[in-house]
Amino acid sequence: MTPDMFDGPVHDVTRDYLRAVAGGASPAPFYGDCGGKHGGNAERALAGEGGGFTFTMDSSFQEDDAATVNVNITGQDHTASPYAVDLRRENGKWFVCGLDTHHVQINAGILP
Repeated sequence: MTPDMFDGPVHDVTRDYLRAVAGGASPAPFYGDCGGKHGGNAERALAGEGGGFTFTMDSSFQEDDAATVNVNITGQDHTASPYAVDLRRENGKWFVCGLDTHHVQINAGILP
């Protein structure tokens, strides 16, 4: 995907969230109710990358009020690690609901 393909509301929230965490700011404003699944696990997952990490977006998928953005985070070890940021739309606004320490396969809609 080209960088301009990561120019939408889910990408903006993902970008702002990761910049805040990398800069040492509280990620709390980025977390929503998420159907009872709080995004706090993301803080623990990112702690191992160390402050000041960098990231690139790899791919994304959105369906209705759910989205996933795959990112590569380069931390203190200077090695890119795959993560998947899970987002949900609540009352018209996107929130981070979780973070997995791997990419989520994005179905491009091509059937076998």
